[in-house]
Amino acid sequence: MNNAVRYRSNEFELIEETPYATTDTFQQLFAREMNDFFHLSLLLTADAEKAESCLIHAMRECLNSATVSRPWASIWARRMVIRNGIRLVLGNEDGRLDGICDKTGPAFHLQSSEYQIDALRESPAILSLPDFDRLVFVICALERYPVLDCALLLGRSPKDVQAAHARATDQVLAGERRTQRGTTADQASSNGARSDGEVDEACGSTLF
Repeated sequence: MNNAVRYRSNEFELIEETPYATTDTFQQLFAREMNDFFHLSLLLTADAEKAESCLIHAMRECLNSATVSRPWASIWARRMVIRNGIRLVLGNEDGRLDGICDKTGPAFHLQSSEYQIDALRESPAILSLPDFDRLVFVICALERYPVLDCALLLGRSPKDVQAAHARATDQVLAGERRTQRGTTADQASSNGARSDGEVDEACGSTLF
């Protein structure tokens, strides 16, 4: 147990500090980050009901965690969401965090994204991906887990994860390009309609 010494009124007072996240720590964290955690759950499961269940199970696991280092409470909570998302989607009970993230701190470094991928978090194309590809995309591309860690969580080979990552990225980016082209075409059509149909201010009629 770590201790801190505080000087007060010419006396030294020994203050006991708790190095671990408490139930209150996680309750405050989930209250503060609820929207973000639910969004992550929805991206993983592509189903609102499953996303809600995922979030509830993740919260329960966090509240029952007694040896999570306080500075890593947020990272641990996101991992609980990811693990429960995998279980709900794939029925995978073998996805573990052992060897990936010790409760006192992560044993890895998040990877930098090859693409400006964070901007795609709101892309509807993600929800249309096949289950495995979607999980890989969210875990690797959005949450920036290394391929090896993702493979361990999913119980698949790194080669399978790399292939799914490439497929999912191509599909999501292609979907975004189609959406952007559709938006541009709609705007052009709308602008054309306004320019073709002008209002005659003198009589209030539309001239075509």
